[in-house]
Amino acid sequence: MLDARAIHSKLGAEGWREVLLAHGIAETFLRDKHGPCPACGGKDRFRFDNKGRGTFICSRCGAGDGFKLLMLVADLSFGDARRRVMDLGGLEDSERTAAPNRIIAPEQEKRSEPTRRVLTLLRESCQIADCEPARLYLDGRGLWPLPPGALLRAHSSVEYWHERQRVGRFPSLVTPIRDIDGELVTVHVTYLTPGGRKLDTHEPRKLLSALVGHEGCVAPIMELAGNTLGIAEGIETALSAAKLTGTPTWAAVNAALLGKFEPPPQVGKLIIFADRDVAGLEAASALMERLQEKVRLEIRTPRVKDWNDALRGIS
Repeated sequence: MLDARAIHSKLGAEGWREVLLAHGIAETFLRDKHGPCPACGGKDRFRFDNKGRGTFICSRCGAGDGFKLLMLVADLSFGDARRRVMDLGGLEDSERTAAPNRIIAPEQEKRSEPTRRVLTLLRESCQIADCEPARLYLDGRGLWPLPPGALLRAHSSVEYWHERQRVGRFPSLVTPIRDIDGELVTVHVTYLTPGGRKLDTHEPRKLLSALVGHEGCVAPIMELAGNTLGIAEGIETALSAAKLTGTPTWAAVNAALLGKFEPPPQVGKLIIFADRDVAGLEAASALMERLQEKVRLEIRTPRVKDWNDALRGIS
């Protein structure tokens, strides 16, 4: 059975990069310069230095190799991460049949399905008004009451797991993530304190399962009205843009997914509400370039740091 050291040796730096790409981690994350983290979502705290082992550094998640990165991004155990690397890297435990550096195309990997935890969480979720910490949090961000047509949900007590250890239970915002066909893929959770603040002892935002095999994943947090839709990176950004402009706006969750967004066929005009930072502007530009001639496009940026600051009048 190949141990981690042997797998590192067989893959090397380029093999690890190909494995992570095949898993679905966007190429924009796999650069040796500071940028957003694919695991915790931080704007400028992650660097993929890839010293032959898929290594990375994040000021919140810490440092580690490709195994740890997969464990963080997809919420996997080491055993599950190892099996995924073996499959994607075309490796076998039998040396006789090993085929090192044969990368399997992403579409050949089994399509992920919503986990039992995801389905249970959605079934048990409630209206924001029925979860006081969630209402207080949104009110503190200038987002309560929610804009008309908002579909955000909440839960009074969601388990938080970190490195296979149960940390506790916390009130949370709960947002379904759906693919281009409208199928449920997973949920995005924003963990809160009982007093209505964002959890600060651990990374407060998580996708609870993988997006493997799904295209155009997005948080459709508002009902469509007419043929104009807004798209933003984060959930709070999308809600802020909707309150400021009256445009129904969805959330891509992170910069990588923003660049891959596909608007529904009934949308004739797409407004991209970009964050005023390097990662946000790059993703918005990539999206605009990709969707040229497919839909009428407009890109808007706030005069201040982000759309929630604009909503609250913070300069």
